[in-house]
Formats: sequence, C-alpha cells, structure tokens
Amino acid sequence: MRRDARVPDSRSRLPRSTSARCVCLRGAWGSGPGPKRIYVLRPKATRIFSSIGHCACGRAAAAWGGKTAISNSSSRPGKTRTISTCTDPGTAPPNLARVQEIAAGMWRIQAGVVIDQAELWVDDIRLGDVVQETGAAGAIDIAVAAADVADLAISVSRRDGQFRQLTDDPSYVTDNSANVSATVRVDRFLPDRWGLSIPVTVHRTLVSSDPFYLSGTDLRGDALQGLRTPRTSSASYAFSARRIRQVHGGLARWMLDPVSLFGSYASGDARTTLSRASGSSYALNLDYTMTPNATVTRVAGMALRLNPSRIHFRSGVVGTDAERFTFVVPIQQAGDSAPPAVSRTRAWQNSGGVQLTPVTGMQLGVDAVSTRDLRDYGDSTTMGRLIRQQHSSLFGSDVGLETQRLLTTSIALTPRVSTWIRPRASLGSSFAFTRDPNARQPARTEGDTAGEFRVPAAFTNARRLETGAQLDTRRLAQAIFGDSSGVADWLGHITGLDVTYSTQQGSSFSRATDTPPAGYQLAFGGFDAFRQVDGLLATSAMQNTTLSTGGAAVLPRGLRANATYRLTRGVIWTLRTDAQVPIRTRAEEWPNGSINWSFSPPSRQLVGRLLSNVTARVGYRRVESSNEQPTFGTLGGSVALNSTIDKTFTPSAAVTWIGGVFTSFDLSRTTSDRLSAGNLFRSVRDAHNATVTFSFRPPTRGRWRSNIRTTAGYSVADNTTCLRRAGQKACVPYVDSRQTQAQLTMDTDLPTNMSAGLQMAYVLNEERQTNRKISQFVITAFVQLSTSVGQLR
Repeated sequence: MRRDARVPDSRSRLPRSTSARCVCLRGAWGSGPGPKRIYVLRPKATRIFSSIGHCACGRAAAAWGGKTAISNSSSRPGKTRTISTCTDPGTAPPNLARVQEIAAGMWRIQAGVVIDQAELWVDDIRLGDVVQETGAAGAIDIAVAAADVADLAISVSRRDGQFRQLTDDPSYVTDNSANVSATVRVDRFLPDRWGLSIPVTVHRTLVSSDPFYLSGTDLRGDALQGLRTPRTSSASYAFSARRIRQVHGGLARWMLDPVSLFGSYASGDARTTLSRASGSSYALNLDYTMTPNATVTRVAGMALRLNPSRIHFRSGVVGTDAERFTFVVPIQQAGDSAPPAVSRTRAWQNSGGVQLTPVTGMQLGVDAVSTRDLRDYGDSTTMGRLIRQQHSSLFGSDVGLETQRLLTTSIALTPRVSTWIRPRASLGSSFAFTRDPNARQPARTEGDTAGEFRVPAAFTNARRLETGAQLDTRRLAQAIFGDSSGVADWLGHITGLDVTYSTQQGSSFSRATDTPPAGYQLAFGGFDAFRQVDGLLATSAMQNTTLSTGGAAVLPRGLRANATYRLTRGVIWTLRTDAQVPIRTRAEEWPNGSINWSFSPPSRQLVGRLLSNVTARVGYRRVESSNEQPTFGTLGGSVALNSTIDKTFTPSAAVTWIGGVFTSFDLSRTTSDRLSAGNLFRSVRDAHNATVTFSFRPPTRGRWRSNIRTTAGYSVADNTTCLRRAGQKACVPYVDSRQTQAQLTMDTDLPTNMSAGLQMAYVLNEERQTNRKISQFVITAFVQLSTSVGQLR
C-alpha cells in the first residue's frame, strides 16, 4: 500500500500478520476527520499518530465475540464512524474502497505479569481514492536489408511502471530501451577483382529506468531534485579485412592471402542511484595463417614431408580505460563522491605456432604466446623504477615489460604396426610465466635479504607422457592359428581390450625473479629438474603414474561382462619453511566390473506370451585409496596416514510385459570406511527404486487423442554414518536419515493442442538422530495448452 493517500484496489486485503490481533478502520462518510488529528509527513500522504478516538479492540472483542464492532458516535456529515475488526484481516478483509484511514494494532492479555493488558498500535495511514491507473507496454522492431550492401536493425521498447500482467503487481519502474545495429559491406564499393571482404559493424544500446519510488523507500522519485536514475549505454564498432579470393601462386599467395586485419572499439557507461562507471576498450590485430601445399620426398621408401602443415602468427595491441565513482546519497550533491577507482591497461600481444606432419601417423606442434605491458608506472616508487629498468626496446622503440608467457609443445604417434594391435604414444609439455608489476614489494635475487631487486614473478611447467595399445584378440588369433581356428572363435568373444600407462610431472615456483632456463620451459630432464631451478626450491612439485586396462567379453545366453583395472601412484613435494616434504598417495580400483543379461523369449512359448523382454544388470566396484604425509613438529620421520575403502553394489532388472506394461527395479548399496587419525568413519547408503509404467484406454465418453499414460513409483533411501574412535570396539551412529516416497502420475492428450494430467505423491523424511519425522502428501492437477502465433512481415 502506498502512502500517497490512495488505496491499491477495492478488492485489496490487509497483509496477514501473526501478531496483529485487531485492525481498526476509520471510515468517513462526511468530510473526514478534523485537522487537529493529522499532520503532513509526505507530499500527498499523511500519517496519524493520535491517541484520540483509537479503537478499543479489546472491548469490542469482548462485546462482540471476535466480530466486527461499529461505533457510530454521530451520523452527521463531518463526523467519523469507527469500524473495529478483531478477526483475521487475511480471511475477512474489509472494503478498503470506503476507508480513509487504516491502523493496525495488537491487544494482549497476560494474567501472570504486572501489566495484564496492553495495546500496541503500529500507525495510522491516511487513505484517499482507489488506484485505477492504467499501464502500457510496447515494442517496435524494424529490420532493413539493403541487398548485400548493408543491414540495419532498430529495436525500441517501453514498459510503463504501472504495467502488469494478470495477478501481478506493478513494478513502479518505467523501463525504456533502444537498440540500433548496422553492418555495412565496404568491399561492395571497391573493385571486385581485389577479392576483399571488409564488413563494418556498428552497435548502439541505450537502457534507462525511471522509478516511481526511490528504491527501498516510499519517497516519490519525481519529488526529489537531482535524483540519479539507473541508466546504461554502450557502443561498439568493429571491422575486419581479409582476402576471399585466393591466388594459386606467386608472392601474393604468401604475403597477401594469409593476412587478415581486425579492429574493434567499445565504450559504455552504467549509472545507478549510488554509483557511476564508464569504460572503453580498443583492439587491433594482424593475423597471418598459412596452410602450404605439402612438399614430399621419399626416404627409404617412405614419404617424408619437408615443410610445415600449418603456420600461424598474430600480433596486436589492446587497451582499456575504466573509472568508477561511488556516492553517499542518491541525490546529486557537491562533495558526496569518493575519489574514483581508475583502471588503465596497455598491452602488446604476440602469438605464433607451427604444426608439422613429417610422416603418416606423426604430428608435432609448438605454440607460444607473449604479452608485454606498455604502461608507464613512473619513477616515484621502487616498483616503478624497477619496471623502467627492465623495459626492452625493439628498433629503438620501447616495447614495455613482458608480463606473461605461455609455451606448449606436443608430439603424437599413431603408427600402423599390424591389424591386431593399434599402439599410440603422446608427449606434451606446457610452461606458464607471469610477472606482477602491481606487487607491493620487489623481490630479491638471493633469498629475502640479498641480491638485486626485481619485479616479482612466478612460473609453472608440466610434462605428460602417455603410451597405450588397443588389441584385437580375434585378429591376433587368426594371425597365429589361422582364420578357421577354434581358438580364434573363442578369443573373438573378448572385445575392447585396451592397456594405457601414463606419467606426469610438474612444478610451480612462486618466489622467482626472472624467467627460468630453456630446459625448464621445455620440461627437459628428470624429476629433480622440476623440484629446483638454479638453487631455488619449488613451492610444489608432483609426479603421478597411472596404469589402467579394461575389456569386455560376450558370453552365451545373452550375457556380457565388462571389467576394468586402474592403479594410480603419486608424490607431491611441498615446501615447508625452507625444506620440501613428500606427500604420497595411492589409489587402486579393483575389482570393477558388471555383468549384463538380455533375454527376449519367443512368442510361441508360454513365457513369451507373458513378457517380451527381460534385462538385468549387476555391478560391483571397490576403490582403495591412501594418503600419507609427514606431521608437523615431530622428529623421527613420523607420518599421518589416511585411508578410504569404498564399495558399491548395484543390481537392477527390467521386464517388458505383453500389453505395453513395463516394470523395473534397481538397488544400490554403497559402503565407505574412512580411517583418519585412528578413528574409523563408516557410511552406508542404500537406495531401492521400483516403477510400473503402462497405459490404458480412457472412458468411451469424450474425445481423447491418446491413451492415459500411467506411471507408479516407489523408492526408499537410507543413509547412516557411525564413528568408531581409536581404542573402541563399538561404532556409534551419529547420522541416520531415511526417505520413503511413493508417486502416481497420469496424463493424456486432449483434443487440439491441450494435455492434462494428475499427480499424487507421498514423501516421508526421517531424521532419526534428532527424532524428527516429516511427511507430505501432494496432489497436483495440471493442464497444458500449446499455442503458436504467426510472424508479421
């Protein structure tokens, strides 16, 4: 309800409140209350805090038994009639269209206190007329296509603050938006023989809001001079130029065809009641991408490609400027803004890469990215002077300080050895270097107290080697015993046999001052080369090895079995004070497999007359993992050991009966034993699910488009956790939660484009550790109507 002396609607109701036992309404059938009872608080709105003539709700309740009491002190014009309602206003609302004042209060009776009766009044609000303002909303979209030269799109929309859909409240915020976008093909004005494509794109957006009230208050926005209203605007401009008509030879193929130019500029600002931000950015990039024809020579009867398969290079400059103001109050005043937060970046980015395919089944690649900071940090600080000293120059021009470097290499081998084996191998490395020019303090080249000052830096690298092979046992047996051998038929039931072994090393340094040697960037050397570089210890260094294998077997009677094995071992050397300590991990996944069975009985048999298909599955998985690390502050090399054993058992079955009836049942049981600091945490999770799905014909009366689809389901889930402390035998449960759910769903398609359904569900949640039980029964009926509206062109 607004405080501008107006009632929202003649059918409005007072808000429900658990503390308000009495609501008093003063309705005036004359000229209203006298001026001595009101005073002005807001323009067009008055609030009364008066002790004269307030409702005696307690007396009315006692006299009328909780009903509405009407006190008619005088029926002459200019006098006030008071209505005291002591019922719940949420269920018995008064007619607010005939009320000019409204007050909410509470009358409390307590015999065991000093003051046995008390009345509490919230406030009185002066009411005027019923709000009957009409809101409007509209949008206009215009699209113009000028052949293949230009495209123009204009979109304008407005939503009035009083506009609302049915059953919704108005937002009291007027929203305006405008969007203009255009694309011009500049190349259409150039000679066609040049073969260029130069699209230019312009995009402009403007969004504003005009609030009726100040956010979070009942103050009228138009009554406040200089109020900041929300507003957002943005503009972007972009162009690109490239050749689309390729030449077959000559210098143009190498110097013009692979070249493309991209440029963009964007600006925008955003304003709220308490902040204002603006920013702009630009980017200009020159790209060179070449895919040369293969130059092949034969060496020892094998084709060898001499030139790269792909060459790419990109260079560009980017820059951003942004500032943000914050305000204390939403009204424009002198000196109400703090100093703005300013952000400015200038960078030069270069990237390039080469891909090689010298022989079939072999790929090599190298990619590098470098970013240089072109900003001038001045010389008033130590960091600013260091950055100037570490700047580089190119052809006599300052090219700034390198702040980022990325380097990746890859080698992949997939040779063709035989038809029964497919080996594979891959080797890859990555390197990342960052330098922080915004750091508070510089770094020293020798520890923390000696050596030259440098801009703080950090770098990481990683290397991964993976080898594996996929075996075809049938073809292997045929190559050894012949095509018609029984051994080949027997081994042919084993499929998908695969073996993989991988190892990975990596490290990170956070207290560096300069780039590391090339050997570290390319991830050369053993594991010791990862743990330290030029006497500097790594913050962390890790080494992991993984062995995995798997396969499947097709068995008689519709059975199929799958099994996998996986073993992972790792060590992480982490820096503690001035020394590295190892943290060792081990994880073994075995056994891990499943057996599937599918059976479709013939229809001429008795079983086939009852059901058409039966599928079943049973799976089991066991994972054992351990972690050990040295403890703090102990001597003698003591370690803390943590271990976990997880077991999962998942059987399931599904039967398709004659007549379209489908039934399914699945069970899942997971147990977890976690040992930490001598304490055992044991968790058990059980889940059971059963469903029945069928459809039947609807009653003969009525027009039905389909049968009534019915699904009934029942599920039970249990979760228990207990703790067995070190030295104890009993496992004490501290978590015991259970859920039971039953659900029935029925739906069908009605004539034309309508569907309807009914759903009933019962849910029971139990928290036995807190002795709490909650049950719910829900009935839902739904109708879905699908409509389509054509497009006006």
